Amino acid sequence: MMETNEDSKIKTKNPKFLQIFLDLIKWKQTLLLIFTALFAYLISIAPTPVSILDLSILFISLFFTISGTTILNMYIDHDIDELMERTKDRPIPSSQISLKSVLLIGAFITLIGIIISLVFLDWLTTFVIFLGFFFDFVVYSIWLKRRTKLSIIFGGIAGGLPAMSGRVLAIGKIDHVGLFFLLFILTWIPVHILTLALFPENLEGYKRAQVPMWPVVSSAQETMRVITWSTLINAVVLFLIACYLHTNILIRILIGVVCLILIGLVIENFVSPTYKKTFRIFKFASFFMVLGFLLLYIGVLF
Repeated sequence: MMETNEDSKIKTKNPKFLQIFLDLIKWKQTLLLIFTALFAYLISIAPTPVSILDLSILFISLFFTISGTTILNMYIDHDIDELMERTKDRPIPSSQISLKSVLLIGAFITLIGIIISLVFLDWLTTFVIFLGFFFDFVVYSIWLKRRTKLSIIFGGIAGGLPAMSGRVLAIGKIDHVGLFFLLFILTWIPVHILTLALFPENLEGYKRAQVPMWPVVSSAQETMRVITWSTLINAVVLFLIACYLHTNILIRILIGVVCLILIGLVIENFVSPTYKKTFRIFKFASFFMVLGFLLLYIGVLF
């Protein structure tokens, strides 16, 4: 059988499968989204006993669904990834795995994740998990990413739906707190993505790939203001969640203090935005998101 050039490249590199898989699923991002779902469940179920079985199945279902969706996004974005310095070493553009394999693996893993949820959890949780796949892969990656800077909003909705699924599994319905969980993640994601997009090498890559990210089609100043407003809303939403859940008053005060620190950074950057101040918000906001879920959980337990 004749060997293609692509197969030859893949064989020559002889990469480790596990490392390729971890790169394909962006394992840190995947685990972070699962973290938000598990803690949304724990926060919502407290103070009643936790079902370890439900929690474990939620973890497995989301791991497969989010991983599979991310792999499918790698398939869709492979031509963009080839043009960007930040992504050119990903498995597909670096010829570590074939396009056909990525498509089959991504579709299979996503389907397994959704089936696990449908069989072992409930239809509403499964529907929310499916919406996460739909918004991320279909709406964001296929439809909007290459068309409008507003695509990031729909990518943010996809990022917030795992947290909502944890809430739905715990209480059996979609409520205002579940929507606030979604909004909390939605307003965090632009801070993360747009700050990275402002870095010169990443900005140049988006331009080469003709992806209309905010700093590509708008000014850096406007992008920094979008980051600022997103961070401000992010802080307000976290405090509202703490109030709605009637968290411990000391924890609520602590959350309020952390929110005020973030708002202070935001106001400073809003008055006179700079790359340095924006990046400082980026670093603090990443810590703020994880800390927020931890404090909410402690606040509903005690």
